[in-house]
Amino acid sequence: AMVEALQEVLGYGAATNSIWDLEQAKCILVFNANLTEEHNVVGVPIKRAVKEGTRLIVIDPREVELTRYSHLWLRPKPGTELLLLGAILKEILDQGLERREWLNENCDGLESLREALVSVDIDTVVEESGVSRDLIDKAVRIYAPSEPSAIVYGLDNVPEELHRECVHALASLALLTGNLGKASSGMYPLRRGANQQGAADVGCVPHLR
Repeated sequence: AMVEALQEVLGYGAATNSIWDLEQAKCILVFNANLTEEHNVVGVPIKRAVKEGTRLIVIDPREVELTRYSHLWLRPKPGTELLLLGAILKEILDQGLERREWLNENCDGLESLREALVSVDIDTVVEESGVSRDLIDKAVRIYAPSEPSAIVYGLDNVPEELHRECVHALASLALLTGNLGKASSGMYPLRRGANQQGAADVGCVPHLR
């Protein structure tokens, strides 16, 4: 569901930008990806970017290597990652940090998203995820105003039944903040295995022929 869910939202089931674009991002959000172990090439532009002042947010229950480079580390209890993303989305909307003009020109479904988030209670998310309200607010305040911002995700230890909805939430995060369709922004799914993306690109996926 890692790229299929991206296809459903964006119509494109792969990374939206080159990994070297990450070097020029103003903020990078890395969601559940131990990329310096499993996708070490992607770690190179991220570390370079941080060295030059890019803000790095890591959301992962594990203490992966990138947490040492991060400006903010949110450590939700396993299985509560989607709840946390819901809280971040809700806070962006509640604080009026969405890019309204960009959304009106490029997206559908903003009101449906707003309605879906009505049931998200921040205090409940804090209690269940173990991530403080202060950290949630800091993540929103760092990511939302930054331009361009990028999202890198692996879903390494997210329960499989939550994969699709987590990708939808991450895509909504990029869309709300206008971080698609331009350099150094976008979505970067980190597929597992020996060049899974390359196999898809050359037509080795039967249902995409």
